[in-house]
Amino acid sequence: MDRLRGRIADPGRWLNDNFAGWQNLTPHEKKAIRDFPVLWSLFELRATGQFGQRPNATPMRICNAVEELQADLDLEALQRTRNYFSDRYFQEGNPTNAFHQLRVPNDFQGRVRTALLEGNADARAILLGLLLIVNRLRNNFLHGEKAAYAFADQLANFRHANNVLMYAVPLWGEF
Repeated sequence: MDRLRGRIADPGRWLNDNFAGWQNLTPHEKKAIRDFPVLWSLFELRATGQFGQRPNATPMRICNAVEELQADLDLEALQRTRNYFSDRYFQEGNPTNAFHQLRVPNDFQGRVRTALLEGNADARAILLGLLLIVNRLRNNFLHGEKAAYAFADQLANFRHANNVLMYAVPLWGEF
């Protein structure tokens, strides 16, 4: 801490100097990882902070927010991310190790499975499933599980999560 006294610290430099593996990430990986919590915060505020409620994007609150959403949804805007997460989390309809590591609560696994595997799932069901996945990525990110392996091989996860969040935030209105 003595090195930081009296000056503004550069988090990027600090991470490179103090967090093994950070310097191995590409600038694109670092950007996607660093953008994620800001986008999540905006989503949490807009989707679950409505009507005077304290923002808190638990899986149940996400379900309620999507159910009450009064916006037209664009299935095509979600399709690429749906395909990515479907390939990552299911092989021939069976959950992969990556899905198990995501640790979607049992009560919500059916919604994720529907979003990713059902050919006739509507845009609302797909959005909900994707947001439940992003919620778990957020949990694993903020509770240190992603840091445990220095965020290795997470660029696609965070890019797709960020795309879902950028699509979703405006659905709950403008700032």
